[in-house]
Amino acid sequence: MEKYQYICHYCGKEYVPRRRNVQRFCSTSCRVNAFNQRTKTSAPPSDKGLSKPQKEDKDEQGISLAGIGNAAIANVATHFAKHIFTKEDNKPATKGDLKALLTQNQERYLPVTNAPQKNDGTKAFYDRVSRVVVYRNIFPQLTHKIPKNESF
Repeated sequence: MEKYQYICHYCGKEYVPRRRNVQRFCSTSCRVNAFNQRTKTSAPPSDKGLSKPQKEDKDEQGISLAGIGNAAIANVATHFAKHIFTKEDNKPATKGDLKALLTQNQERYLPVTNAPQKNDGTKAFYDRVSRVVVYRNIFPQLTHKIPKNESF
């Protein structure tokens, strides 16, 4: 038999093949490692193999003044658009709105609008403290009385 030597397609070592024109690797481990390298299931060996994988050059963008300016402009534009297109009822309440609402609701008597006024001039109010409807005079009593003997 001829002693012709082949070169291993994985490690590059010269070897005598057991099967001529069929065998491409010197050993089973080189064949398995070459397959794993092709399918990228394992890390390639350091100095051997079909080819070293090339590092991909990524265009990493750093922070630039133009990028910061663009982000600031976009932020202002979205805030402005949100302010224009949001209805006043859907805007979030501020601390001032909440304080005004709380001070407005600090009154003890709330008028009952669906109750009619009585003949004596009293009107229905809801008392928050006692939690009942009370009738209060909406016009204070006149302290000055007109004498009966004077005429107009």
